[in-house]
Amino acid sequence: MKKVFKNTAMAVLAALTMGTSLNALAHKVGIVDMQSIYQQVPQTAAIEKTLQGEFAERSQQLEKLQGDIRFEMEKFQRESTTMSEEQKTALRDKIQGMQKELAEKGRPLEQEIKARQNQELAKLQKTIIEAIEAVAKDGDYDEVKLKDATIYFNPKEVTDLSEKVVQRVSKK
Repeated sequence: MKKVFKNTAMAVLAALTMGTSLNALAHKVGIVDMQSIYQQVPQTAAIEKTLQGEFAERSQQLEKLQGDIRFEMEKFQRESTTMSEEQKTALRDKIQGMQKELAEKGRPLEQEIKARQNQELAKLQKTIIEAIEAVAKDGDYDEVKLKDATIYFNPKEVTDLSEKVVQRVSKK
């Protein structure tokens, strides 16, 4: 009888240990595709529209300057055979001056646009991360990984949370 009790106790203990280790291994993992989220949320288009409006006037000035440079270059090509050396030199100098002005105005504008874009995208990123955390907590996920940083995931075991995140961010 002692032997039966001992074997039964060992079997129960083994079953409990196995059950505990299976629960310890149960790990609910979600995955998000950040690129897809950025493309789908309406805030991305709003940021683009805001920046275009903010820098429209200066961008138009640069586009006009580019058009003027093209016009002067075409003029030089068309009329250089009939121009005197002084006229050619003057036109070359004018074109070079315009190109220098374009570079001097263009680079700072590009940098300013990039800085503002980064500033706005950082705000959006914070909102997206907060949404990911909320979706993960609502779904009792133990971990959420980036799809781009994951080499392989089993779609049966890992849930793509991207659509839920897009819905949550879109409501804000």
